[in-house]
Amino acid sequence: MDETEHKDTQKASPARAAPDREEIRALAEKIHPVIERIADKNNWELNPLKDVADSVIEGLARNQIMRGKRYCPCRLPSGNEELDKQYICPCRPSHEDVERDGHCHCYLFMKKA
Repeated sequence: MDETEHKDTQKASPARAAPDREEIRALAEKIHPVIERIADKNNWELNPLKDVADSVIEGLARNQIMRGKRYCPCRLPSGNEELDKQYICPCRPSHEDVERDGHCHCYLFMKKA
């Protein structure tokens, strides 16, 4: 994956308390186009169920705010930064998951029909 996909929305920040809804939504709006580019680059599409895609993207935003990285909201980071970087969206398992199952673990990315 191209590192520039992460730089737009991956500014490191220390872990902190839960953000409010407005803060999550504002960051989710910035993350959404990045996620769309990732999907296009991998010949995937976002889940056509907008509520599902939006919920996962808000989870990514929440993790970015609270943990400093855009960790997959469906996987629990261990706290070991080296191990956990495999779960920065798109997580490493997503490529195999989409190929095998037609979708990633979170149902954010789907195989193009």
